[in-house]
Amino acid sequence: METSQVELKQVLGAIIFAARHPMTVGAIRKVLQETADVNREEAGVYGGVKEAEIKASLAQLRADIEAQKNGVHLVESSEGFRYQSDPAAGAWVRHMLNVGKPTRLSRPALETLAIIAYRQPISRAELEGVRGVAVDHVIRMLMEMQLIKIVGRSELPGRPMLYGTTALFLEHFGLKEIKELPGISELARMDAMRQKQESVLKEVAEETVESKASDKSDKSDKSDEADEADESDGSDPSDESEDEPGEDEDEDEDDEDEDEDEDDEDEDEEDEEDDEDEDEDEDEDEEDK
Repeated sequence: METSQVELKQVLGAIIFAARHPMTVGAIRKVLQETADVNREEAGVYGGVKEAEIKASLAQLRADIEAQKNGVHLVESSEGFRYQSDPAAGAWVRHMLNVGKPTRLSRPALETLAIIAYRQPISRAELEGVRGVAVDHVIRMLMEMQLIKIVGRSELPGRPMLYGTTALFLEHFGLKEIKELPGISELARMDAMRQKQESVLKEVAEETVESKASDKSDKSDKSDEADEADESDGSDPSDESEDEPGEDEDEDEDDEDEDEDEDDEDEDEEDEEDDEDEDEDEDEDEEDK
């Protein structure tokens, strides 16, 4: 079993070295299966190799290469496994390839790149909101270096472009995937909490607006009821005022009746006095006789 593992390690190393692009575990397994189908006698032993066995053999191959210090490393990038030269020998390799020194990122570029990496996808306006300065020049430089790219457009008005990191970014910083960034899980948790808080605040604001609208509606209804009550109260005085002249007429008629009665009484008294005078005159006449 130990011998078969060593042999598998040798096969894997040869496949990765001969490949023109990085090889994933799945791609390596597919090569082993297809080779076993074509040449079962020689390569059939590896036709049923599982991905776990391939990973274990690659880990052993990597450890052996690093222990030998032969100027190359087996690394796993976002695209798969590949060989690359030892960074310690970079000066000689760059001179041979006439490449020159690698471009160093400035502090503003590193800050902008870090924000993009941790908060991607992100728009230019959001970047400037975090940094507090314009980032047009920095974004253009990072895109020229192929460390970031346009990954889509936002749904906000104007549909601004959204930026994210590239595979070269992962390779440049020795990462297999973006989740390997330090503190990325904690940042994701904080972003989730922030979004939840914003959602709660939005709901509270909507409830407040609805409550104010409801109170305003209630006040309007009460005001309408009060106006109706005032209108109904305002009609009573007019009715009473209409009734009052009738009452005055009745009182005037009663006064007239009383005046007529008093006049009748005065006439009767005058008649009685006249009768008494006549009687007195008759008595005097008789006495004279």
